[in-house]
Amino acid sequence: MWWLPPAAALLRRSLAATARLSAPGYLMLVKQPTARTNSPMTVRCLQQCGSHNTDDDRVSQAFKRCCSTIASSGASEASPSAAYVKNLCRSGNLVDAVRVLRQLHDEQIHVGLHTFNMLLQHTAEANSFALFAKVFRYLLLSKLPPDSTSYMNVAKAVQKLDDCELILKFVRELLEITHQRDPTVMNRIIFATAQYGHIDKSLVIFEELKKYQTSLDVVTFNTVLDMLGKAGRVDQMLREVKLMEELGHFPDIVTYNTLINCLRRLGRLDLCKRFAGEMLERGITPDLRTYTALIDSFGRSGHITDALEMFQKMKKSHQPSVYVYRALISNLKKAGQFELAQKLTEDMNSSASELIGPEDFKPKNKGRRFRKKG
Repeated sequence: MWWLPPAAALLRRSLAATARLSAPGYLMLVKQPTARTNSPMTVRCLQQCGSHNTDDDRVSQAFKRCCSTIASSGASEASPSAAYVKNLCRSGNLVDAVRVLRQLHDEQIHVGLHTFNMLLQHTAEANSFALFAKVFRYLLLSKLPPDSTSYMNVAKAVQKLDDCELILKFVRELLEITHQRDPTVMNRIIFATAQYGHIDKSLVIFEELKKYQTSLDVVTFNTVLDMLGKAGRVDQMLREVKLMEELGHFPDIVTYNTLINCLRRLGRLDLCKRFAGEMLERGITPDLRTYTALIDSFGRSGHITDALEMFQKMKKSHQPSVYVYRALISNLKKAGQFELAQKLTEDMNSSASELIGPEDFKPKNKGRRFRKKG
């Protein structure tokens, strides 16, 4: 009797099941969006008809090729299955690809993150959110940590949804899986969706998380505050700061830097001073970003004395940066204090080799940055 490796035996069962799903007995029906829903998302449903004919030749040939791959390349158990899923994606047979993924999950055969990301990309591009949601759930259940590509695909899929109920259903399903984990998954979904330009959809997710207080942390609020501040929604940002403390999540250095930087850009010096004072009262030491934002804010608003006082405080605990020198010198010139500006310029040039440069301000978490595609 011909003996098959475990991976080949499992793959034969997977391919047989896939062949039955690909047979004429299963038809893909596409429901076009109506004027009432006005949604670009195509809703796909699978209906079973009477016939159960199978394409034995196709399955047999696919199986032989995969077995040949196992024998000739010594590939790991997951490789042939991943290759087959890839081929199904390339052929546009996403329903079968997701069903194979489910069977592999049920059999506890693991595929790599690349395979999940490939399926997420294809289902998102095909506007099949139901399939997309299944793939992302299987990814979370696999215990593989999603990467920036995974979350970018979530943002791409969510942006095509006009129905908030579908978004909320998706969030609730994810919370069922992640309720005993930290809120990283939901935090990154909020971040990615906002980075993709869909702030309101990020806020829909955030509002749902408020119902499950264990699914929130300081990072969640910091992400939302930054998003609201960049959008100029000051009042809403301040409400969330208040709620943050009411729920027992106290601001950290990132919170205050986010608030002060956003308010500085919006010209709200009064609020910058308020949060800087609150920060010091709570024993949180300002860092270089905090000082830079405050000095620039004071200088731009004509409060040169406050800016210089803050600059002297900064020098006691931090090496000044090129940014803060240039900002302060520029603001002094605008205020007509050319002699003092010249003195600071000489001070900057004499200590140029010791100053903090642009590379020290680069974000450390590069994986969390997404490009918004037009």
